[in-house]
Amino acid sequence: MRGTWQRLVRFLAAARSSPAWRTLRRLAARGAALAGSLALLVVLLVACAGWYTSRPEFCNSCHIMEPYYKSWQASTHKDVSCIECHFPPGLGGKLRGKMLGLVQLAKYVTQSAGTRPTAEIPDASCLRSGCHETRLLVGRVDFHGVPFDHTPHLKETRRGKQLRCTSCHSQIVQGSHMTVTTSTCFLCHFKDEPLNEGLGACTHCHQIPDTKFDLGGGVTFTHDLAYEKGVDCANCHGDVIRGDGQVAPERCLSCHNRPGDLERIHDPLFMHAKHVTEHKIDCLHCHNPIEHSLDRRKLEHAAANCQSCHPNHHGEQVQMLRGSGGRTIAAQSGGMAVVRLECRTCHLQKEVSSTGTVLVRGSPAVCSMCHDAAAVKQFQVYHAQLRASLPELASALARIRAAVPAAHLAAGRAAALRTELENVEHDLDFLRTGNDVHNMHYATTLNHAVADRISALCRELGLAEPKVDLPPLPAERTSAQKPSQAIGITP
Repeated sequence: MRGTWQRLVRFLAAARSSPAWRTLRRLAARGAALAGSLALLVVLLVACAGWYTSRPEFCNSCHIMEPYYKSWQASTHKDVSCIECHFPPGLGGKLRGKMLGLVQLAKYVTQSAGTRPTAEIPDASCLRSGCHETRLLVGRVDFHGVPFDHTPHLKETRRGKQLRCTSCHSQIVQGSHMTVTTSTCFLCHFKDEPLNEGLGACTHCHQIPDTKFDLGGGVTFTHDLAYEKGVDCANCHGDVIRGDGQVAPERCLSCHNRPGDLERIHDPLFMHAKHVTEHKIDCLHCHNPIEHSLDRRKLEHAAANCQSCHPNHHGEQVQMLRGSGGRTIAAQSGGMAVVRLECRTCHLQKEVSSTGTVLVRGSPAVCSMCHDAAAVKQFQVYHAQLRASLPELASALARIRAAVPAAHLAAGRAAALRTELENVEHDLDFLRTGNDVHNMHYATTLNHAVADRISALCRELGLAEPKVDLPPLPAERTSAQKPSQAIGITP
């Protein structure tokens, strides 16, 4: 064994001194030098590529990025490179960002990319050292006269949702970059919130104005006076909120087409966690906008739409027209609503009240435009009978209320009776305000039901029943009758 090893050593020594060995060593050295040069060249190329592709100008080499590049150039972040915001801090974040960038580049080269690229900015990028790391410590800041504090919006959930920096600082329209989109603020503060209540309270953002307004003739107005008297801001500024902020289900289909993705679209916490907390989806991609501003054309709009200043002041009349609103009977279809008549169809006669207000009324002459003379006369008789019955029914209801304490009713019956009295009183008020002329059939049926209920309660308590003369109940419409035939409209 020892001899074999010695012979191998002598062989290798002789080989190293041979010309072939020296040639092999030179080739190996040259190969190593070439490989090292290639490796160094690759490193230099990767470094140069990394440097070049990290420049904002490279982002603009794709034409779909041009609007975003221009808005960045005009923004307050024009001295901050794109990757400082779009890549999370740290080596891992940069490597991941580069990989995603290569994927986006491949899509662009293969023409499979859309015209609206998507990108996210993590909060860690905004709050990194040298940027906005003190933002959560500065407290309230002034935003166009509105005091705003970042801390509760980022550290606490708002309406059960965890927000991100980009929830408010976003780019919904071209021409601005990472600016606050007040439409997002309005959407959160005013959606499903009555004006001047809860998150929609005016004093969350506004102070009481100290400006004096000249109303003419030496009369001035200050908001302090209204505030001291407890006047709600909504009394005068009910028009400052426009829009509902709802989400049309078809909006989801613009991004999702798999049935499984749409199973939880009615779960707001889940939807906001996925789209707001985990991913940067602008609120207005899904929600209809809510506008919040003074309506400079308020009077012009009010002239065309009474509800811009007088919300629901004619709600009872509308309910009567539709055949609903009463508690004693169920809703009924029929009447003028079936033939799609509206308020302005009948309210044509203009009058000026003693205060100078222009009123638009209906009249028997307007009824004659659609109904024959016999039907109009019948309506007038019915109307007189129904209106005449209301004071007598109200008087009987008052007697019932006065007799209840001395009736010594069982607890259960007393509670049920209170509910019945509330419903009857509601329906009497509804008949007075809703006006039977808006739906004579429904009003007659409701008036009969109220009279029957009051008479039954009078008998139960030993009181005199009300004496009222009501028109007969409307006959049931047969299936062969058309709506116009049932209400006496002349064909």
